[in-house]
Amino acid sequence: MRVFVLGAGASLHVGYPLTRDLGPKLIEWAASNTRSNQLNWPDPDELSKLGALDDIEELISQIEKNPKPGPILEGLRNALCEYFDTIRIGEAALYRRLAEDVVETSDVVVTFNYDVSLDRELRRAGKWNVGDGYGFSLGINSSPSSGVKLLKLHGSTNWMDVLFDGLRGGGIQVGGGDSHGPRPVLLPQEFQFLEYVGIRDPRFNGGGMTRSGSMILPSRDKKFFVSTTTNPRERQRFWSDLWGQAAEALQAANEISIVGYSLPTADGDARKLIFDHCSRDAVLTICCGSRNKHLADEFVQAHFVRQRICTEFNRFEHWVAARCSEVIS
Repeated sequence: MRVFVLGAGASLHVGYPLTRDLGPKLIEWAASNTRSNQLNWPDPDELSKLGALDDIEELISQIEKNPKPGPILEGLRNALCEYFDTIRIGEAALYRRLAEDVVETSDVVVTFNYDVSLDRELRRAGKWNVGDGYGFSLGINSSPSSGVKLLKLHGSTNWMDVLFDGLRGGGIQVGGGDSHGPRPVLLPQEFQFLEYVGIRDPRFNGGGMTRSGSMILPSRDKKFFVSTTTNPRERQRFWSDLWGQAAEALQAANEISIVGYSLPTADGDARKLIFDHCSRDAVLTICCGSRNKHLADEFVQAHFVRQRICTEFNRFEHWVAARCSEVIS
């Protein structure tokens, strides 16, 4: 079984920004596409008072120190998702080659990207299904089991939280379970983007929605839960299970490729996941540009001495081309 660990370097070819460019591009786009409800949309002037806009991780870390950061963070999540939605209609040629010619049934893709371009290409290739392909079941009986698992460890732009299962009025029971529900929900338009016809998420009943439990923003202190009046650690079990699946896959893999993800120090949880759980017997390929040698040295220092570490590919397109040629030969 093989595991592919993907970061922003893999999605760059579609038009999604690298993390270092995300802040300025997101804020510029949000400022040019304002919404009538500014309570759920970022205000560039207010954000600039909180930190440098060109460092999204530091900016969000400063926002999280505010007594009530929720509305600001919700605005950033909303803007980020809508910004990415304008990009996802573009061509995803390298993802298509990856899905059609490289990824095989029983492989696992672990990604720290929010976008859904790869999801659609895996679906088109007939190797992934939404019913359980994200590592959790949507409860759709008509959807076959997914051959490939796509584990999105920081969330996804097509995941939403429907508060109190969309119940209204007397149906809402405050204090009875998690207000955000046990898992993210997919809205009808997201099934359309993934090219499904006639199916929907059985948990979607309308009602109040948020993204606070379904998208982990790039701060320096990521929290994989939501604090609410009903539960101080909502969704913790969900995220723990998702990361646990990734750990199990890395431990069982005979081949691991880390592509476009440079294991930044700000992603402490991700670094721990990979360095603690990657199989010492797997062939390890690193394709992270100028960071290749540095990362290879880190793995050697972490006692990955039995592994064959390949660092000959600097760019995603070179790695994909090489993998495709392996399949052909």
